[in-house]
Amino acid sequence: MSLAVSEKKAPLKRSNSKTVNSPVKVARNTPKRARVVVSSSSEGEDDSKDEDFEMKDAEAVHESSEESDVDENASDDCEVTYDSTPQTTPKRAKKLNKTLPDTPKSIKTSGVGKVRKVIPDGEEVSLAAVEEKMEKIMEGKGERKKTSNKVGSKKEEDEPLERFDHESLDWLKPEKIRDACKRTMSDPEYDPKTLWVPPDFHQKQTPGHRQWWTIKSQHFDTIILFKVGKFYETYHMDAVEVVRALNIAFMRGSYAHAGFPEHAASKFADQLMNHGYKVARVEQTETPQMLEERNKKTSAKDKVVRREVCRVTSNGTRTYGVLDGVDLGSATSTLDPTSKNLLAIKESYNSETGKSTYGVCMIDTTTAHIRIGQFEDDDYRSQLRTLLANVIVVQALVERSSMSASTKAILNGILFSVPIENLLPKKQFLTADDVVRIVSNDDYFGSEVSNWPDVLKTMLEESSVLPKASSEWQLALSAFGAVFWYLRDSLIDVDMLSMKNITFYDSNAKSSEVQTSNEEKVDWNGKNLILDGTALENLNIVPNGRDSHLTSLYFVINKCSTPFGRRLLRSWLLQPTCDPTKLRLRQEAIKWMTSSDATSFVDIATATLKKIPDLDRLLQKIHTIGLKYRSEKHPDSRAIFFDTIKTNQKKIGELLAAIDGFKLCNKLRKEYMKVQQEGEGCEILDELLGNTEQMEEVDENIMFFEKMFDRTTALKDGKIVPNAGCDEEYDEALEKVKEAMGELNSYKDTIAKKYSCSIKFVDSGKVKYLLEMPESIKVSSSFELKSRRKGFIRYSTPDSEELVASLHAAESEKAKLGDDATRRVFEQFGHKNPIWLETVKLISTFDVLTSLAIFSKSSPFEMCMPEFDFKSAKPYLVVEKGLHPCLAMHARNEVTQTSTFIANSTTMGETEAAVMLLTGPNMGGKSTLMRQTAVLAILAHLGCMVPADSMRLTPIDRIFTRIGANDRIMCGESTFFIELKETDIMLKNATKHSLLLIDELGRGTSTFDGTAIASAVLQKIADDVMCRTFFSTHYHSICNSFTDHPNVRLAHMKCVVDKENNEDPTMEDVTFLYELESGICPKSYGFYAAKLAGIDQEVVRKAYAESNKFASNLIIDPKIRQLVKCARDENFDINELKSMIEAL
Repeated sequence: MSLAVSEKKAPLKRSNSKTVNSPVKVARNTPKRARVVVSSSSEGEDDSKDEDFEMKDAEAVHESSEESDVDENASDDCEVTYDSTPQTTPKRAKKLNKTLPDTPKSIKTSGVGKVRKVIPDGEEVSLAAVEEKMEKIMEGKGERKKTSNKVGSKKEEDEPLERFDHESLDWLKPEKIRDACKRTMSDPEYDPKTLWVPPDFHQKQTPGHRQWWTIKSQHFDTIILFKVGKFYETYHMDAVEVVRALNIAFMRGSYAHAGFPEHAASKFADQLMNHGYKVARVEQTETPQMLEERNKKTSAKDKVVRREVCRVTSNGTRTYGVLDGVDLGSATSTLDPTSKNLLAIKESYNSETGKSTYGVCMIDTTTAHIRIGQFEDDDYRSQLRTLLANVIVVQALVERSSMSASTKAILNGILFSVPIENLLPKKQFLTADDVVRIVSNDDYFGSEVSNWPDVLKTMLEESSVLPKASSEWQLALSAFGAVFWYLRDSLIDVDMLSMKNITFYDSNAKSSEVQTSNEEKVDWNGKNLILDGTALENLNIVPNGRDSHLTSLYFVINKCSTPFGRRLLRSWLLQPTCDPTKLRLRQEAIKWMTSSDATSFVDIATATLKKIPDLDRLLQKIHTIGLKYRSEKHPDSRAIFFDTIKTNQKKIGELLAAIDGFKLCNKLRKEYMKVQQEGEGCEILDELLGNTEQMEEVDENIMFFEKMFDRTTALKDGKIVPNAGCDEEYDEALEKVKEAMGELNSYKDTIAKKYSCSIKFVDSGKVKYLLEMPESIKVSSSFELKSRRKGFIRYSTPDSEELVASLHAAESEKAKLGDDATRRVFEQFGHKNPIWLETVKLISTFDVLTSLAIFSKSSPFEMCMPEFDFKSAKPYLVVEKGLHPCLAMHARNEVTQTSTFIANSTTMGETEAAVMLLTGPNMGGKSTLMRQTAVLAILAHLGCMVPADSMRLTPIDRIFTRIGANDRIMCGESTFFIELKETDIMLKNATKHSLLLIDELGRGTSTFDGTAIASAVLQKIADDVMCRTFFSTHYHSICNSFTDHPNVRLAHMKCVVDKENNEDPTMEDVTFLYELESGICPKSYGFYAAKLAGIDQEVVRKAYAESNKFASNLIIDPKIRQLVKCARDENFDINELKSMIEAL
């Protein structure tokens, strides 16, 4: 540990005021706390980047103290002091060996630490002395904080240790914390968002800290970033959490205090949210001058400027606004394009059936896309599990005390790393009727239902004149109410809802719709291939947090160039299509785009797409900036920012980036139209890029906004001044100013003519447009003398004053509209959102098709286009020499340009039985073959080429998987229970058009029970379901039962055994060939797997001997058991053995 001490002249620093009290009343002689940086970073790391937090720049300090004359008590520790005499002031320590003790993430229980020795201000100390003292402090040997000087009190060594003042407050002890209504944590109505602050304590605080405690009492579960000048400050328990999470310095003082400059707020707020905190940004909403004027008008004696909470941000409500420091206008942005959601769930539990109905609502606040749905689930909550697998949830909202035990277990198990907030019923988790009533306000959708989003219209009573929630959609609308309340609490409710980007969430689990008789054909139009949560996880379709994202199908085929294209590709993977038209169009597009005729166009298109920014998120951002509500009612409209020009430049820069992005979209269209003129292209690309009307409409709007203002000037000034003819309101204001000025000049000319003299307008102090006339001119009594200069007198008249007032009013209106011109341009751009969003939708589809084409063309393996048969009544799937697209790529050697992955052919249905009973050695490739077939089927349903010589199939309505052995401790589910539950879902929901993957069913229980269950399940599938099925097993006795079954094909994974030995399995060598072949594998070679795993050979031999005993014990007849024993003995006489057999 080291502590740097500055020997130079003391710089400007932030220190506690010596003239005002601290937020907690302490004695005046309370010593100053040394500035200490506790660092967890590695040794040798450069600490210079933290110098910004020292406030050493004199200019910055001066600017941050602008309000000191009125607002000196706003933050006692932020008063700027100029040291008149040099003194040795401890600087931030470099690389302390000790770290700040970890504190719980809950704000309620933060700040349990030890006292540190304080080095008083002005004390002359050497570096060695400081280091010695700090070492003692960190080791717990420093002096303890005195709490009493009374004679007879206990020794200081016996007194409790406290680091900061807030830790001594009895009402902040975890067991004594109460909410704003004085309810304890054990109370079912306890609100963890609020805190009860004793009135007497509150009154003792300085005015600035009273503000802080008032805000904290309303946002107890949130880190408060409290704006003071140009800095965001944190206090008390918040400061402890901030220092621990951000590794910045405490400020000196007896109470915890830390802060950082305005320009660093976005970076640090983001880090805090990554640690799981919610962050509230509190801004000053008036200047000291405004405070002074307010005090004069109201006769008040407020000493601090007003401050308001302007934004509460959490992981689920990030919007990447201008103040968040994210540049969405850059096409090279490294921002994660994945859609991350805030999810609300409302449950109605049926205790008789054990089933639940769910209402769900989720929102991606970066695009303002809201999805609402309602579905009835089975007793295993399959659809809920699928939703949680499909949607990336970063924050969840549930209604307190209303969730069933099963649902709680699932949420706690699957969302174990996601913050789940329990909202109070009705008050926070709104009812359907309440939310409909509230959003009928004009700030949202209004009372006219025709203006509501289509999805919400369907959830209202049709017969009602005013908006009223339908009884059928109570759960869905209540979940929407929870999301709405949370958005309102975060102060972004109008921003999100006014986009009206609301769609219906379809659980997509209605496989019963395709249930048909054996001969009846299916209408596949509009159908999707259903992938539940289990299938998505077992097949590693999208990154799941368990397997490497490098081996996920999404990673391998993702060649998208735009962020919104990547989001759409993920959506396609989660819900592949079975629609014949969509598949045909996609296949045609990929065939053409992989042909030599399209090479030049695809190269140009890819290069163009890479330049397009995230238009989807930019549109939401621009829409928010343009809202009139934000400029008039939102607290941010009143906030005082010190760097407004730079902020406005960012806003305008992103507007220009959006305009340029749509210009690139039209460039793509024009490039494709050139191809069209040459007779090339395909049908789906004609729809996406070849629509002339859409292109012209976008071009027209782009041209309008480019002519509206000068982009160079706007970027430089951070302000948009509309050109003439582009803003009707601003043009009218200009015309009124011109007219008023004309009338004033006309009046001047009239007076000049009347008195036959020269007159001009002059200003005198604050009085403008005075009539300056020669002093020799005699005027009427209506002329009032205002001022004079040698030879001239300046007058005003009632008429001139009236005309000047009119001019002033016109100029004020012009200035007001001019200041609002930037917002109105954003608003006008937002009004064109239907056009912009349609363009984004078309370009994102083109981007995904381009991605699939590039994957198909660039693959080093033989690729083919799958052939779908929509007419066959009997399902089949035939793959010739297929490869797993992810594993084969992973096994490829880029140097030798070869892959060690073995291709396999698979036939299910058509010429072979639909059910394949698969055996083979452990590690022989059974599971890989099953997964490979399913992944190829998913690729085929995307319309993409697959790595195989050929592939023919009928559509698959759903893929079920029962693979692997995992328990779910958090959900209270054992390995065997999960096996049986997943099997139950298969048997209840599978149709003849489904694909089933069942891997080693029954291994979670005893051999006898497992064999019986596996055999019964296989019998059910083969006799009744008759769908395409992989059924792998090591229970070889099952194979004998299905040797002659017409719907079951016996197959195994080939292997070669060298040195086969029936006495000592450790002598055997097994070579896995990873090839599928008909027939039954004689045994599983589990002992060879044990040998490969490194288990001691003696243990393996003993296990083999025990295995033979078990096998012998299976024979009930003792005579037969004796016969088997004798037959295994090489020295036993063959004639005697024959006699034993004849005797039987």
